[in-house]
Amino acid sequence: MRRSSTIALLLALLLIPAALLAQDVIYKTDGGRLRGKIVADTPRYVKIKTLGGVYTVPRADIARIEREGDVQQTFERRRDKLRGTDAKGWYALGVWAQDQGLHPQAVDCFHKTIQIDRDHEDARWELGYRRLNGRWVTEADYFSQKGYVRWEDKWVSQEEYEKYESGLVKVEGRWITQEAAAALEKEQEGKGGGARAEEPRRQAGKPAKGARQAGRARGFPWVGRNRPLGGQVGQPKLSKAERDAQLERNKQAGRWKVAYASKYYDFYSNGDEAEVAKFARTLDLMCEEFKRIFVFKQEITRPFPIHLYASQREFMSRTGKGAGVGGFYDGRKIVGYHGKQTGESGTLSTLFHEGTHQFQGLVLGRNMWRAKIWLIEGLAVFFEASKAQGKRLKTGAIPKGRLAHVKRAIQSGSYVKLHDLIRMEQRQFGALHYAHAWSLIYFLINGTKGGKKRFKEYWEQTKVGGQDPVKLFEELFNKPMEEIEAAWKAYVLRLS
Repeated sequence: MRRSSTIALLLALLLIPAALLAQDVIYKTDGGRLRGKIVADTPRYVKIKTLGGVYTVPRADIARIEREGDVQQTFERRRDKLRGTDAKGWYALGVWAQDQGLHPQAVDCFHKTIQIDRDHEDARWELGYRRLNGRWVTEADYFSQKGYVRWEDKWVSQEEYEKYESGLVKVEGRWITQEAAAALEKEQEGKGGGARAEEPRRQAGKPAKGARQAGRARGFPWVGRNRPLGGQVGQPKLSKAERDAQLERNKQAGRWKVAYASKYYDFYSNGDEAEVAKFARTLDLMCEEFKRIFVFKQEITRPFPIHLYASQREFMSRTGKGAGVGGFYDGRKIVGYHGKQTGESGTLSTLFHEGTHQFQGLVLGRNMWRAKIWLIEGLAVFFEASKAQGKRLKTGAIPKGRLAHVKRAIQSGSYVKLHDLIRMEQRQFGALHYAHAWSLIYFLINGTKGGKKRFKEYWEQTKVGGQDPVKLFEELFNKPMEEIEAAWKAYVLRLS
C-alpha cells in the first residue's frame, strides 16, 4: 500500500510541468499562501500561475514574496529563444520585462521589435513615437512641430510656458501664485477636500489600438510636481538637537529599525546597523568627491534621506517596484535594500548610481529635466563602479558587464550612432544605451587629448540649458560627429 502510494506520488510529480517545480510563493496578509510561477509583477498586483490556475493578487493583500530563480536570468533565457524575425515575440517579451521592472531591457525589446516591423504601433507607442503627417516622429518633434514648448518635463503652449516661468500655477482653471495655491490646498484639506494644481500635458496623441501604455509611467523617476530636486541647500542649518529629533520622528513614522546620521545623509534602515554605518561613511566620501568634481561651492545645509529595506522582498512589498529594480531616486530620497550580490549589482553600487542622480538634482536643479538622458545616466554608470580608498573615493573603474555589452554591439554592427544617442529621449533609452553612454563619457575623459576639460565645459553648458546637444558636442570637441564616433569605437574595442 505504501509502495503503491509512493509510486503514484512520483508519477504525479513527473506529470507536473517543470516550470512549476521551481516555485515562487506569495504569502498573503490573511495567512494564506499561493505556490507556483509568478508571471506578472506590477505596482498594483502580482499574477501567479499555480496548478489550480492563474491568480491575480492585489499588492495590498501580499505580506511578502519568496522567489525561485532570478528575473534577469529568466529574461535572458526567454530572449535567447526568440528568433530575429519574431516581432510579436520581442514585443511580448518587452511587455513582460516592463511588468518585472526591467525597464531598460524592455526598451531594448521594443527597439528590436521596430527593427523587424517598422510600423509596429504598440512598440512605437511604448518608445514615445507619434504619427505626424503619415510618419513616425519622436514625442519631442511631435509637440514642437505643433507649437508646444518644454517646461520642465512637460509640453505646454507658449502662453502656459510664460505663466509657469513667472511662478504661477493653474488651479481650477485660474492662474494663481504658488503661495496662494499652497494656502488654498491647506484650506481645502481642513474641510476634508483638496484643491490640486492642474498638471500640464505630459503627452498627447491617440494611443495605438490595444497599446498597453505602460511606458507612459516610466519617465524620469524624479519627475513630478512638488518634488524638490536636492533640497539640501538654501535652508538654515539644523542644530544637533533638531536633527536628532527629526531623525527619531522619521524613524518612528517609517517604523525603521535603524536611524543613522552622517555628515550629508540620514539613513533609515531595516538591515544591519554596522553595514549602515559603513555605507554612511562611504556616501560621505562620495559627496565630498562630487563637490570637487562638479566644482560645487554652495554649502550643503541639510542632510539627504536614504531608505534601505532589509531585503529585496521587503523593498518590493513596501515600494511596489518589480523584481528588476535595484533602487531609485525620486527627487526627495534614495531608496534601496540590503543583501544584494557584490560586484556591479551590489547595494553600494546602487547607492553610487542613485547618489549621482541626487547630486545631479542638487547641481542642475530644474535643468535636470532638460538635460539629455545619455549624460544623466552615463555619469551615473560612470560613478557606480567607484571604490572607497582611505579618505577618498576612487572613480573611473571599468564596469565589465557594460563594457562587454557595448563591445558586442560595435563588433556586430548593431551599435547606436552617437548623434542618435546624444539626442535620444528618455523613453527610448534602454540597457544597451546605458552601456553606450558610459563608454562615451569614459572615452572623452580618458581617451582624448583635453577631453576631460571639454567634457566639464559640456556639463557647464548643460547647467545653463537650451543648446542643441549634437551641435554643442561638435563645437566643444572641434570635430564632426563621424570622426568622434570612429575614434570612440576604436578606443572601446581596445579596452579590457
